[in-house]
Amino acid sequence: MSLKSMANILTVRSVHLKRIVILSLISIVIIWYMLPTLNTRTYYQNRIPQMEKDLYAYYTKGGVGKGLEAEGEFFTLNKRKIFLLSGAVHYFRFPHEYWRNRLLKLKAAGLNVVETYVAWNLHEPHPGEYNFQGNLDLLHFLDTAKEVGLFVIFRPGPYICSEWEWGGLPHWLLRDPDMKIRTTYPPFIKAVDRYFGQVLSLVKEYQFTKGGPIIAVQIENEYGSYAADEKYMPSVMEIIKKYGIVELLFTSDGEGISDEYTLPGILATINFQRNANVKLDILQRQQPNRPLMVMEYWSGWFDHWGENHHLFPNSAYTETLRTILKRGASVNFYMFYGGTNFGFMNGANSERSDPYYYPTITSYDYDAPLSESGDITLKWKATVEELRAYAPGFPSSLPEPPPPTAYAKYGKVMMTGYLPLQQLLDTVAMTEQHEHPVSMEMLYCNGGFGQGYGFTFYRTTFQSNGGKITIQDRIADRAHIWLHSEDNNIFKDVFDSSVRNYGLTVPGEATEKPYKLELLVENQGRINYQYHSLSSAYLKMDNQRKGVLGNILHNTNVLINWEITPLQFDANYMQKLMSMQWLDIVENTWEGPAAFMGTLDISGTPQDTFLRLDGWGKGVAFVNGFNLGRYWKKGPQQTLYVPAPVLHTGPNVIIIFELEFDIRLPSPSVTFINQPVLSTSTRETYM
Repeated sequence: MSLKSMANILTVRSVHLKRIVILSLISIVIIWYMLPTLNTRTYYQNRIPQMEKDLYAYYTKGGVGKGLEAEGEFFTLNKRKIFLLSGAVHYFRFPHEYWRNRLLKLKAAGLNVVETYVAWNLHEPHPGEYNFQGNLDLLHFLDTAKEVGLFVIFRPGPYICSEWEWGGLPHWLLRDPDMKIRTTYPPFIKAVDRYFGQVLSLVKEYQFTKGGPIIAVQIENEYGSYAADEKYMPSVMEIIKKYGIVELLFTSDGEGISDEYTLPGILATINFQRNANVKLDILQRQQPNRPLMVMEYWSGWFDHWGENHHLFPNSAYTETLRTILKRGASVNFYMFYGGTNFGFMNGANSERSDPYYYPTITSYDYDAPLSESGDITLKWKATVEELRAYAPGFPSSLPEPPPPTAYAKYGKVMMTGYLPLQQLLDTVAMTEQHEHPVSMEMLYCNGGFGQGYGFTFYRTTFQSNGGKITIQDRIADRAHIWLHSEDNNIFKDVFDSSVRNYGLTVPGEATEKPYKLELLVENQGRINYQYHSLSSAYLKMDNQRKGVLGNILHNTNVLINWEITPLQFDANYMQKLMSMQWLDIVENTWEGPAAFMGTLDISGTPQDTFLRLDGWGKGVAFVNGFNLGRYWKKGPQQTLYVPAPVLHTGPNVIIIFELEFDIRLPSPSVTFINQPVLSTSTRETYM
């Protein structure tokens, strides 16, 4: 072979070799980028045992020596690997008769843990008075979780956010004019210690290492975004340990996660809805040698009054979930079942744009996998499909969920009785006398612990030759105001906390009788989450007192000698109302605020239903004295959920407290339908 031929062969081989090298490099790059997709299932799923049908039998086999531990790549429970698939279900947001039903639907989705907050303001309505009965029977909820075969992540607060009234803090803390919540301010910490002494002592025997379902306990909640006191989180942790909690402790944060506000040696977890890889990278950098946990994967979102109904599309929802699972991160779906903000328990948000104060609606449907009334949704089914495909340890077979709920369409109920505002006020046990207006929390009612929720009525009289009435600063949150002269109503209006130094003109003519000034102020819900950058004092969580917050002036004179009446609509008050003689409704002779009564007759076993209030304005609805929550024509919510346990066979008393002046229903009525209406198709916002 000639030298020239050999040179040609070597040239060809060199070209081929270069091509082979280039193709090999491209293949390596492609495989490198595909590794997360190709290997995640085998890597994580092969290293986590498939979930047993009887979790407790598997994780307690041979005796319990260790609880949940978070060291290395995986969680372990009693030294056995476990991948946590958890769903948030708040026992206080739906009737206890339905606890097992909702938990069985969670179990049927392949989850092995239920997470719940604990609402301090419900369990300790007044200092030292505790309620753990009925819908607040916490131990019964924990027992039910274990019977269903679920472990429990326990989040006792004291602050829980959760779009719940003042983040679960009890109103009576605000009787201290210097109160500094979520700090080491001694009166606050003393109250936390007393409360935890009750609730944690109650549940300490329900810890996993003591034979119970609780595998982990959260310290406070999202403190990184509040960050008011660097000594506060260690103090809460010590109180939790003081009352016998020995299971895994952890913190939970969203945008505020940082080394500065987490605790040394304590597991940090993260909350988010999108950008999973970015958020998980932050968490992994912070604690590289511990398992990843998304403590709140937001399955949807909540609504404020006047906003569009929020939906998180299943396509985006499953995409984020898939990323979480491929990263090997355990997950808690917040919410898996949202429920309802019954009564006056909705929270509110302080936002960065006008009007700054945004109260949350009654429904907490949240666009979660289970609907507000507990129905399995398309999102539930999509969740199961993603978990089956990507969740390490997912069981090979799932139990059947309970059958679908039957709903009743009871139809129209006419309102036959009517009570004007003055008679509603006369039914209250005591009207208080105060020199100056005070907030509802500073009243003497409820054993001296003040008013927490509902409405507060203010009245005074004064002589005038004209001038101006000025309400200093703001009211909280929404007020109806009347000015009367010689029993004639010469002025009425409605305004809210967005108006500062509200004023009205008093006519110039002198009268023999004094003028009468009246205000009915609604607490629309205390703020449950505060942006730390806000500067407006009335939006800060320390300043969530409700009612008239400052003096009221006539020209330059401070008006004094006020009659103040708490209109709380509590259980005792509702019993009085239902036993009273109501006035007959005469067409077009009434105006709000007023209460209306009708009767729903049910034959047979009651079923879940939904109350629709077409034509009504704004107010509160009650069934057999049970407070269903607020309605407001501005929406988006158009119906109120009525669970069957609040109904009974025979006559059911329906009471509507309507606030608006201008409601004129010729024949006032409400309608019970068999499906919810949380928005219209033109009023939905996709997250």
